[in-house]
Amino acid sequence: MRKFLLLLAFTTFTVLSGFTQSKKNDLKLTIAGLPLFGNSGDYKGLNGFVIKPGLGYYISDKTSLELNFSYAAMNNLIVGNVDSYYQSYAFVPTVRNNFINNTKFRVFAEVGFGLGSIKYNADNKDFNNYQHQTLSGGISIMTIGFGGNYYFNDGLGLEFILPFINTYNITSEQSNAIYSGIGPTIGLTYKLN
Repeated sequence: MRKFLLLLAFTTFTVLSGFTQSKKNDLKLTIAGLPLFGNSGDYKGLNGFVIKPGLGYYISDKTSLELNFSYAAMNNLIVGNVDSYYQSYAFVPTVRNNFINNTKFRVFAEVGFGLGSIKYNADNKDFNNYQHQTLSGGISIMTIGFGGNYYFNDGLGLEFILPFINTYNITSEQSNAIYSGIGPTIGLTYKLN
């Protein structure tokens, strides 16, 4: 099955590689967001969000380097038996390859790795405890996924990405995995030149 999927992806990439609209040296700005769903204690559901602005530069007609910055906030957490939340900031450079690249529609695959920081706090600051301090620190983020753009005109488009995201706490010995799963992302993209 794996060989079949690789063969199918290679064939699709080869056949569709002739359609190209993004050009080398194009620059684009994207503002995207994704909801965070979680399960903590008695709470299940939407309990956070990520805002992800990014800047992309095409190093060839089909390949771009994306510099993604992100701010994440997650609520309804329990840390040390205290209602808590976290906020994090990250910088994730990404390589993206468009295998369908025409005037209105683009389909791409991407992979990225980055670093950031995370800070845990109690909902009521009077209840901050030692666990909040030990869980706070540095994080690493790895993403791999695929997505697409639909352009309304020459410069403005809608972007959807379906990445698999792994986020690890790299400075705490108490907890390593922060998030591991699918993170559907939607946003607007604008060609700057």
